Amino acid sequence: MAVSRLMIISLASIVLMVACSSIDRSTPVARTPAPTAIPAPTSTPIPKDTGWQTVQTAIEYREVDVTIDGRSDRLRIARVDPAQVRLRVLYDPNQPRRVSEWLDSTRSLLVVNGNYFDPQNRALGLIVHDGLKAGSVYQGFGGMFAVDGGEAKVRWNVAQPYVEGEGLSYAMQNFPMLVIPGGAPNLEIDDNQNTAPRTAVAQDRSGRILFIVSPGVMFTLTEFGKWLAASDLQIDAALNLDGGTSSGLLIRNGDHTEGVDSWISVPSVIVVSEIG
Repeated sequence: MAVSRLMIISLASIVLMVACSSIDRSTPVARTPAPTAIPAPTSTPIPKDTGWQTVQTAIEYREVDVTIDGRSDRLRIARVDPAQVRLRVLYDPNQPRRVSEWLDSTRSLLVVNGNYFDPQNRALGLIVHDGLKAGSVYQGFGGMFAVDGGEAKVRWNVAQPYVEGEGLSYAMQNFPMLVIPGGAPNLEIDDNQNTAPRTAVAQDRSGRILFIVSPGVMFTLTEFGKWLAASDLQIDAALNLDGGTSSGLLIRNGDHTEGVDSWISVPSVIVVSEIG
């Protein structure tokens, strides 16, 4: 019996040692921490009206959402102080370009599309570029964007027609007038209630030049004039330029551009560049 008791005690000791040894050598089980929830990125909402933002010396830019009778568009608007920049009309019927290509080729600060042209890319209304004339003079209707030295003006051909021999450096005629000098909308436009992309050049009551593009199928010409006259742009006079697929306005802003490009190539543009 003594031997059996001794054997039992020895076996128990061995089992205990093996069990302790197994526990000591065991590898702890790593617990995977619960994943931390990463918040989804939030996008900055685009304001309905950006307000005026200076993007170049003497050039301000603004985008604003407009809705009329269920039709909506986002207008692109530039405002320029003509005393601090150089305004020109450029014309090249042999090599028409999209507004973006005019911007690159002229290294300008701003480019907007110009007046009506025929299938051969010849301007219909008067164009004066570097003192050279092209196109036909409109008398008794429409208007003109004119640059005389350092002075720029949006003129109404009825009240201030082009005079043969006047020394304009640059000029561009088109029709119709959208806002008559003094700030009243032109209510005698025959627009057939057609809506289309629109481009306008305007002058406010402080003498600044504005370029306005509605790139969507939004306004009739009459509606465009009414909106411009009633807006907070303080417009004194506004002239319609070529619209539809020609409409385009681009401004350099650092390493990118603001605005919207034309869909097609155009033979005439108004450009803004630095003085000098």
